Amino acid sequence: MSLREELLAQEYNERTKPRGFVYFTDADGQVVAKTCRKCGELKYAKNYHYKSDGFGQLGPYCRGCVSVRDRDYYVKNREHVKRVKNAYYHRKRSEQLSFNLFRDSE
Repeated sequence: MSLREELLAQEYNERTKPRGFVYFTDADGQVVAKTCRKCGELKYAKNYHYKSDGFGQLGPYCRGCVSVRDRDYYVKNREHVKRVKNAYYHRKRSEQLSFNLFRDSE
């Protein structure tokens, strides 16, 4: 039994967005499952990241697609990502040390 058939059997409401993406809601209007914009598969809401301004407070892409996208970006931009993370670490570390110095002197 496919996920669509399973959701219909549980009497969730099937709806379609203007671009043809399908989603299912429960009686309260909460999104239970939706179609990923990248892979086009229907997946449960737990397979999406939270996004406060997203449709149903879910991101447009499933966790699997986001993971692949982020991994590809890291592979292509490894040195840049390392420089940014290293700069962030040293900036926060110096802020923490200066904060501790002032705190101990009081």
